[in-house]
Amino acid sequence: MTATEAVPHHRTGSKWTLPGAVTASLAAIAVYTVVRNPHQPGAFPSCVFLAGSGYYCPGCGGLRAVHDLLHGNVIGALHMNALVVLGIVPALVLGWTWWIAALANDKVPRPRIPTWVAVAIPVLLGVFWVVRNLPGMEFLRP
Repeated sequence: MTATEAVPHHRTGSKWTLPGAVTASLAAIAVYTVVRNPHQPGAFPSCVFLAGSGYYCPGCGGLRAVHDLLHGNVIGALHMNALVVLGIVPALVLGWTWWIAALANDKVPRPRIPTWVAVAIPVLLGVFWVVRNLPGMEFLRP
């Protein structure tokens, strides 16, 4: 079997079970994030790293960005955390596209993350972490 062939796996339920459970979980989280406004102090716990160090971590503003995205405010979301916005949209599109293809055909190969992507993501997070805390880069902060 080559790396491009599908890995056969055994299902113990309907092929809709896992995608349905994940979609239901994401929908519940999205509804909670829409209803509960993270822009209001005390709505969600604050960032422990920010509270302890005074510096923004790569995730600071991410929940507010998701909240703004779910309300259709793309500019506001980008202002809160551009990295989350630029990462979450492609990840959701790729994930849902793969699920739909896998539901339609059992021989769809599992998604594989290329090595360069596995290295680039932590490097990008580290660079974003440092750059957003530099003087003059206030536009990258929530």
